Amino acid sequence: MQCTANFCWGLNTCRIHKRDDFMGAAGDRPGLKSAVEFFKREKGFSRLLTEMSNMYARHGRAFGAVRLTSPTSEEERALSSFFERDYFDQALIRISLGDFERQLVRAFSAEIKLSEFFAEYAGRDTSSTLYKNKDAFTDMLYKKILPKYESTQAASWVSDVAAHMRRTYKPWVEQYANEPDKVLDMIDNVAALINHLPAEASPIQLSDFAARFTNSPYTLDFNGEHSALFLRALAHRFNVAVPYSIEESIGLYLKAGLLTCGVLCQVAVLGLDENAARVLTLENVVQLRQAKAHGGEVFIIENPLVFASVCERLRDVKCTLVSPMGSHNPAFIWLLELFCASGCNLHYAGNIDYKGLIQADKLYLKFGKQFVPWRYAKADYELIIAQNSNLLPDERKDLAMHNEDLALMLSQMRKTGKVASSMPLVPHLAEDIRGRVLLKGMEM
Repeated sequence: MQCTANFCWGLNTCRIHKRDDFMGAAGDRPGLKSAVEFFKREKGFSRLLTEMSNMYARHGRAFGAVRLTSPTSEEERALSSFFERDYFDQALIRISLGDFERQLVRAFSAEIKLSEFFAEYAGRDTSSTLYKNKDAFTDMLYKKILPKYESTQAASWVSDVAAHMRRTYKPWVEQYANEPDKVLDMIDNVAALINHLPAEASPIQLSDFAARFTNSPYTLDFNGEHSALFLRALAHRFNVAVPYSIEESIGLYLKAGLLTCGVLCQVAVLGLDENAARVLTLENVVQLRQAKAHGGEVFIIENPLVFASVCERLRDVKCTLVSPMGSHNPAFIWLLELFCASGCNLHYAGNIDYKGLIQADKLYLKFGKQFVPWRYAKADYELIIAQNSNLLPDERKDLAMHNEDLALMLSQMRKTGKVASSMPLVPHLAEDIRGRVLLKGMEM
């Protein structure tokens, strides 16, 4: 057994000396200098402390943990002794900065501060650059930006920037260190934009709006200089989550009265203003002031192939069918809102899989009693899996439906472990519509 710098290593077991072992002649434990000298001398700590000092510099506090993969025997002995744990024969060792801080104080001195230790050990100031920038950035926001927008919609957002710099607005805090004036100008510009949003009922092109209030019509595009910051400002303005997809972003812009990338959002419609199927883009849909359906009923078929087949069977029938092109995009949702505003019921036949049920349930939550599940009965499910089926991709045990019909379908899927295309339902869907149209005609 070999004794090294107040720590005793054993071949397979090891321990840290008691606190008394660190006392000097005057009863004082070794301080910062002794701790740094010890850890620099013992190479088994080198990789751990290098990673920890970098992590501390990023966060400015004892946050997170370091993971050492394939530790060497020297690292196993050193870490097992210092932390009084068995780290031998492990493929990965995980140690948090909080654990290291507690053990450092316990082994050396309660007076040692982690910031001072890492600064001395790394030979540089490890105080968080983020925190330094945050303090300076916050000060400028309150002194230069916030007074300009007091008592306006933008004031709430500027305050939100100051309150969430460590996460939501971290990229701009880091950029502020090198380009403070540019970042402040960006905040100022976006605040002005928030105060001049157009009405949602009459959206305008995003490029026209940007040109009116910035130096470029493209600065708010998805790759534009202000786009990421502007989307966060809009999310705060409308109290929604920051969008993480193009379609979510398009929807948020639309909520703010701004129209962009509308050609990406399409919806197929039969019987809107004539008895012919056509595809509408978001630009087409937002120009509609109202949408009325034949007989006050809209039949929604999620699968575009099923939609096309049903349309073929109903050439001679005056009815209104809708199908989202690819997803429940903003054009699709906007059109359904117009139908609901005119009092229409939405009969919905969706895909029989997890994603399809999730999307259907969201529509139920949005439109309530006007949303009517269509062909979700047990007999319908048995019909389609008898003709074609695939294994359910995963269990999704946490998934639950708010709508009772959708919940029953989810239960059937879980019992059989199968999903299937709804193509076998085409003749039944077509006959359902014929029957509803005939019934409405008799009522009239």
